Amino acid sequence: MLRSIGNQFKRPTGLLGKIISKVMMKGNMPDYLKLIPELDIKQHDIVLEIGYGHGLGVNMILSKYDCTVSGIDFSELMFKQASKRNKKFIESGKLELKCGNFLESEMSPDQFDKIFCIHVIYFWDDLAKPFTKIKTALKEHGMFCIFMANVDFIKKMKFTKDGIFNKYSKDEVVDALYKVGFKEVSYSLNSKGYIIKCC
Repeated sequence: MLRSIGNQFKRPTGLLGKIISKVMMKGNMPDYLKLIPELDIKQHDIVLEIGYGHGLGVNMILSKYDCTVSGIDFSELMFKQASKRNKKFIESGKLELKCGNFLESEMSPDQFDKIFCIHVIYFWDDLAKPFTKIKTALKEHGMFCIFMANVDFIKKMKFTKDGIFNKYSKDEVVDALYKVGFKEVSYSLNSKGYIIKCC
């Protein structure tokens, strides 16, 4: 049962996925409120969210900033929920949502000003591949921003003990970012976890 719950946090499906998505939406709201201002979004920026989930973050950004947003998530359930929540932004051309695996998707070089993800990093088994892909997709002077829970918090959760969640420390993530070529990496700590920014 715990493995099923862990899988639902990774890729929500079916009835259980709908329940888990409501839990994630409530839990992720404070994290979006902390991370989005750190992106320093400018007018006409092109922004990508990896793992947009229920579409709350892209909605918050487009409700406040004059920019263009793309998102990719490999849960069909989340794609449908996010598309419904953000219908007006999709119709206006401000938002493009895709259903697919980021690790297998094609990204053009120098495409985005800002890329971010919230609680996604635990599901990447090899940080070098996604980080290299992200760095390539960023424009010169672009920014990548991560929100991740403190590793001690992740270890305490019962449904994270099944091998689905990679329990990275902040230092491991920072080191991996430098290794793929990011020149400046900074982080801040709050009660729940870390915001890591790099360019």
